[in-house]
Amino acid sequence: MVNAQEKPSKQFCGWAFNDTTAIKNKMTKQFNFLHIKENDSIADIGSSSGSYEGCIAAVSNYKNIHFTLVDIDTNCLNRTKVNKMLQHYSIVKNDSITWQLSIVNNTADSLHLPANSYNNVWLMNTLHEIEDKQKIIQQIAAIMKRGGELVLLELLSRPKHTIHGGCKKKLMDENELRILFEQNGFTKEDELYNPNDVKKVINPVYLVRFRKN
Repeated sequence: MVNAQEKPSKQFCGWAFNDTTAIKNKMTKQFNFLHIKENDSIADIGSSSGSYEGCIAAVSNYKNIHFTLVDIDTNCLNRTKVNKMLQHYSIVKNDSITWQLSIVNNTADSLHLPANSYNNVWLMNTLHEIEDKQKIIQQIAAIMKRGGELVLLELLSRPKHTIHGGCKKKLMDENELRILFEQNGFTKEDELYNPNDVKKVINPVYLVRFRKN
């Protein structure tokens, strides 16, 4: 292990943690919220190079999880960078990561995924970057099975702090998100604020679970 700090990777898109203690300290509450089970098949929309999956793999004992990584950015989501991510987190784990990671480069018009096929979909720190939010949620609803769950992670808008500090896109608050998903066939189930135990925060990190009606 190099150290307990995380930093943006130069070999793949996403954050590169360099030891399992750092991952557990920062991410355990998030991972617990996801309710991952052995043999799950999960579509991660806006996955970048799959570094979130790499973090989970590095600190878990799941053997057979299948992820469909979906991203419009072919510079971040391609086989070379996914393999670099797997190499990095296999070193962190001190064991080979053998999960199945399929790659799908979507377009603005389609996720290029089969309809009625997924019980589990993630949309992690991605929705604020998408211009047509109604359309992407409708596309996600179309690929999901009835009763399936969608986990969303977003920074929340707060008065006088409505813009994402990184990409400068407009943020939404929890009520706006709930209404948006309810209008497109989902029901909110549970939520978690600031899973990383940040003591002082302007825009809270928000994890919320929606169920497809």
